[in-house]
Amino acid sequence: MTKTFDAVEQDDFMKFGAERPSYLDIEDALLSLGGHGVAGNTFKKEALKMAGWTGGALTTYASRPAVAAAAFNKLREGLAQVDSADELKKWLKE
Repeated sequence: MTKTFDAVEQDDFMKFGAERPSYLDIEDALLSLGGHGVAGNTFKKEALKMAGWTGGALTTYASRPAVAAAAFNKLREGLAQVDSADELKKWLKE
């Protein structure tokens, strides 16, 4: 994958507008790495937790913007260095 994304800011979770926030692109990349569908969604949730996201299924990123931004920025850094889901998991464990 080794794709770069813009840094995620806390305000990104509360913005509405024409510009797509980078955390959505990061989520898309995680879904793709995980295999799309249910497997991709499961991987996305696992990767977010490994990166530091503490919210549950009903917790919005906007309710914990500092935690969400930190987790997405960690994933952003990892996605720039790996090519597979397993590599990302390994990178997150280090």
